[in-house]
Amino acid sequence: MSPTADQRNSTLIEILSSNDLYRILGVQKSPKLDRATLRRAYLARSKACHPDKIPGNPDATHAFQKVTIAYEVLSKSASRRLYDARPPSSRYDVFSSRPPEHAEETFRSVIVGIFNDFLDGDLEIIRNLLRALNDISPSLRLADDGIDSVLVTLQSIRERALTCRICIHVLHNSLTRLLEIQHAIRQLSYLDLMGRSRLTIQLTRVTLTLPLAVEQALRSRAAAAYGHDPEKPFMLPKRVIFVIRGVDILLERIEKAFK
Repeated sequence: MSPTADQRNSTLIEILSSNDLYRILGVQKSPKLDRATLRRAYLARSKACHPDKIPGNPDATHAFQKVTIAYEVLSKSASRRLYDARPPSSRYDVFSSRPPEHAEETFRSVIVGIFNDFLDGDLEIIRNLLRALNDISPSLRLADDGIDSVLVTLQSIRERALTCRICIHVLHNSLTRLLEIQHAIRQLSYLDLMGRSRLTIQLTRVTLTLPLAVEQALRSRAAAAYGHDPEKPFMLPKRVIFVIRGVDILLERIEKAFK
């Protein structure tokens, strides 16, 4: 879910008014602060101030640079220790340790890194869930080749993301939600099977509809740039689109049964 205008303005003010890296990133200082928490905070913070979301706003650009530097410093053990070891009374210049020019490069690398970790980790859970769905509803005609076609599509997005700015911003929105769901799963008791099932279904739905979001974004760009038919598939074969939509509808019904 994208932040509202009021939420975005409040976040911008907080970022711009502070030189404390923890406050800039929106996290509590703690020895238990891990990479997953930092990544989740970085994606959430950057949604509120990325220059592409607020074009022509120099305050947004400045805030985005500050958030990126805060993430870079706090996500590395050595630089974080140095930052934490400074005298409390010392004045800290956010830009003294990092140049702001590479903020977009860091943003892309974080997005691609999170997506790679997800594809290398939770994708097998999604494969197993899709196989179970195929047994529940044979009319979907998923089979292994249908499942593989969906997963191959996710792999192709990984390759496109290296050079496609639109893909990066679609991933930004989807991965923010995925990290929130993963975090919610980790907070549950292992005995809470109902909660884990519901969140796993949500995780799968976000993952499966990600290719559709990328497809729509690429179609819109192609239609605006050189008159591509907005109803004509751009990246995904029609069968893959049909399969993803069918699975999403079924998962939505199952998810409602868990509420």
